[in-house]
Amino acid sequence: MKLTPELLTVQNLSDRYGKPARPSPLLGSFAAKNFVGDPPRRVLVEIDTDALAEAAAEQRNQDSLISIDKLPSFEMAGAPDKIFFDPASTKAAICTCGGLAPGLNNVVQSIVSFLYDRYHVHHIYGVPFGYYGFDHDSESKRFRFGWRRLDPMAVQNIDFEGGSILGSSRGHSDPKTIVDALVLRDINMLFAIGGDGTLAGANAIYEEVSRRDLPISIVGIPKTIDNDILWVSKSFGFESAVAKATEALRSAQTEARGAFHGIGLVKLMGRNSGMLTATASAAVNDVDFVLVPEIDLLLEGENGFLNVLTRRVVDKGYVTIAVAEGAGQQLFAGSDKALDASGNVKLKDIGRFLKDKINQEFNQNGIEVTLKYIDPSYMLRAQPTSADDSIFCAHLGQQAVNAAMAGKTGVMVGYAHDLFTYVPLKAASLGKKHLDINGPLWLSILAATGQPPQWG
Repeated sequence: MKLTPELLTVQNLSDRYGKPARPSPLLGSFAAKNFVGDPPRRVLVEIDTDALAEAAAEQRNQDSLISIDKLPSFEMAGAPDKIFFDPASTKAAICTCGGLAPGLNNVVQSIVSFLYDRYHVHHIYGVPFGYYGFDHDSESKRFRFGWRRLDPMAVQNIDFEGGSILGSSRGHSDPKTIVDALVLRDINMLFAIGGDGTLAGANAIYEEVSRRDLPISIVGIPKTIDNDILWVSKSFGFESAVAKATEALRSAQTEARGAFHGIGLVKLMGRNSGMLTATASAAVNDVDFVLVPEIDLLLEGENGFLNVLTRRVVDKGYVTIAVAEGAGQQLFAGSDKALDASGNVKLKDIGRFLKDKINQEFNQNGIEVTLKYIDPSYMLRAQPTSADDSIFCAHLGQQAVNAAMAGKTGVMVGYAHDLFTYVPLKAASLGKKHLDINGPLWLSILAATGQPPQWG
């Protein structure tokens, strides 16, 4: 689908139910220049001169006049001076979905505190176990706890903890059931925190709400340590995950250096994107091989991975290997394509597969090696956030609240060019972001490792 200005237009409840007329409670806290205007400022999707020239040329072919308003751009996030919802009667719900990631509690805390303390919304509910918790007819039977009332005291210090105080789950995103639950509890706004599956679910919820003509705001907050969500240059938890991944790589390197022909093999998260694996490897700067989903992994041949690995072990004496979980999946061709609860194909374990293949290769060649395999995957997910991530999470939560209180809906909080933006959920569902193998990060990996640009 072509990225058009229309696709990036944020939907507002005010388009159906009247313009926001209530003065924002934030008016006494910020200078007037810190509020978004009407219409709000926008952030160009592409900012390099070549991309702008290409867009301008395309416009020139269609129209004699070139207008910056016709260039693809995001709405800039920020606080409105007029709000759509009445804080005294507004009810908000928050859910955390998908796999755990550092920062979930931080975002929940930020949403609750900003709603309660700054916008004076005092009816806030936490939904247990993601979209699963909207099965409202049997909550007392299935859950350790039902929907929870949240206030600043309830979320105090939760940012010190990993995981999510609300619990999480994959799948279960039946939009009709979820909207039924929202209507039953008279909820005015839903904050859905999760990855691409969660955001797709939030878009389906938004569409169901629109079909029923309900004044409910649906706002997504993107979460993934894979950093593979479109229009988000950095997702929360990513920096924290990178820091823990570098610890695993350094441990593997220490083990490898301490053994004759030592090999340290580390499997990291990254279903479709090698961003986490590449970034952590760049931080260590002495990893010998970085294997990512964006480049097919071929084992055999002159420049096949096993042959290049053998030469490196013999020449250097030890090696460290970082492999993303989604790398080399074509090596399992013909195997079953079972799906997980989120609808993703279940990945085969490339880490253990490589461990066995490497040992087999060196045994056949009569070369003694000592291979240590580390899989720190869930340690990356379950840890608390770094300081930078904590700040980032606070901003995400606040901008999500600003969006909902302004009556924006069917939107997620994006981050582009160091600015927070609002991106329609339908635009966020266009695909996934991948590691650019022609970009500076991957080129620095090739320079540091000396590995071939392609295998085979």
